[in-house]
Amino acid sequence: MTEKDTTRGQTEDRDEADLALPHRTEAPDISLTGLFKLATPLLVANLAIMGGATIDTVMAGRIGAEHLATVALGSATSVMVLFGVVGTLQGLSPIAGHHFGARKYTKIGFELTQNLWIAVFLALLGGLICAQTDFWTEFGGVSGRVAQMTRDYLLASVLGVPAAIISRSYIAVNAAVNRPRVTMYVALMMLATKIPLNIIFMYGWLGVPALGGAGAGWSLAVNAWLGLAAYYLVWRLDSYYDRMRPERFYWPDMRALWAQLKLGVPIGLSVFFEVSSFTLMAIFISRIGTTDVAAHQIVANITATLYQVPLSLAIAVSILVSQCLGAGFPDKAREITLRTFKTATCLAVMGSVLLYVAGDPLVALYTKDAAVHALAVSLLIFGIIYHVTDALQTVGSFSLRGYRITFVPMLIYGILLWAVGLGGGYWAGFHAQQFGGPYGAAGFWAATALGLVLAGLSLSSMALWVSAKRVHTPKAF
Repeated sequence: MTEKDTTRGQTEDRDEADLALPHRTEAPDISLTGLFKLATPLLVANLAIMGGATIDTVMAGRIGAEHLATVALGSATSVMVLFGVVGTLQGLSPIAGHHFGARKYTKIGFELTQNLWIAVFLALLGGLICAQTDFWTEFGGVSGRVAQMTRDYLLASVLGVPAAIISRSYIAVNAAVNRPRVTMYVALMMLATKIPLNIIFMYGWLGVPALGGAGAGWSLAVNAWLGLAAYYLVWRLDSYYDRMRPERFYWPDMRALWAQLKLGVPIGLSVFFEVSSFTLMAIFISRIGTTDVAAHQIVANITATLYQVPLSLAIAVSILVSQCLGAGFPDKAREITLRTFKTATCLAVMGSVLLYVAGDPLVALYTKDAAVHALAVSLLIFGIIYHVTDALQTVGSFSLRGYRITFVPMLIYGILLWAVGLGGGYWAGFHAQQFGGPYGAAGFWAATALGLVLAGLSLSSMALWVSAKRVHTPKAF
């Protein structure tokens, strides 16, 4: 073994030791102010992203139920594929956050380059999957005009998939190094361009033919490339990142790739189980009829928008936990975990009350169809039931990511959101005759609510146990 190899082996050993029990530096701000300082820009960014989906839903609904069904199926498919692959990239966030807390800034840029190699591969894979338009329309059970518009939507969205996926690498780094405002500003820019782009492609403007619901796919693709350009320019030009940029070009490093994939693949599968439990539900419900899938799309959009509040807190706690551990403060990591659980629970209770009081007028903003309106209002009750435990499972899952624990949460998501939620929903929605069924869309939402309640109880309990264990046994994980 050469002297260089020996030195490298010693360095790697020190890196592994640092991950278990690093030397103390300066602890991050884990006060309620510090939590909201991170979470608020993330909330604005997430709401802006959701705002784009809301704009698509509202503008398609104004054209007609067929166009709304197209957006429901097209967006469900593209979102499921996109989040099914980009979740793998989120393994970068706890690693970069750990380096940031330990003040090892130069390692952050290197980790980003490795993450971008993964992103390029996932971009090709995601685009290929989205391009299987016949499979998705047949799977969704649609035909005629809706099927054709859905094919057009998906083919257009394929063009934006690479940009959307690669952007997630920069988003992960921005969050990990306390720069969530970058993501917020870019998301707001993309929201501002969404309506004019939809007018161009959906309604026909500037010589572009009116594509109806399919036009939302084109606006999605254009916006994705605008967003990627903005993220790249900020990373290259903002002086804040000077100390983090890599000093040279890096080819794929198998050790670094494995470290990211070891965390990222279970995260990606967890995200896939969570997102697809709703998107596949939309596809299955589309087999029941246009009214059902339109009502589902409205309720899914309302509840998903409200979900951005606990999600933003969850992303923030993941960052703060990883930074605390990197700085050598496992006690602070537990403290911010507990604080985030309490905050998310209080806000989730308020959100459930809001859904109960304002559900009817909220649905009225989306549709003028009386049948769609009535069904959507009845489905909202399930959102009221599971919203609090949905917040708990989100905070629990993300705090565990900060502790670099991703495999067990993946199993919990797979069992409770797919087997119980989606599988149970399929049975209740299309069968369950011995219990008075089938229950259609209501059966799907009831089973999903049950799965989320169980997931919330499981993941929150596990996160609390892990945070306590890490304080008393720092080298346990």
